[in-house]
Amino acid sequence: MADWNYERAIAQVEAIIQELETGNLPLTAVFSQFETATEQLRDCEAFLAAGQHRMNLAIETLGEGPELDS
Repeated sequence: MADWNYERAIAQVEAIIQELETGNLPLTAVFSQFETATEQLRDCEAFLAAGQHRMNLAIETLGEGPELDS
């Protein structure tokens, strides 16, 4: 997942959705594409959760900083 990219993953999911909506795919391709899309969305969710965790930690450390005298 070293070269994984959130924006590319979302673009791939969007392309898969458009392809699925055409209704022109054989059923085996539908299953395969659906599986790919769900894997990408799972990776996106993990990426966003990790980012939110890092932001929460950063916010917590701001509250723990030294008090400044006015």
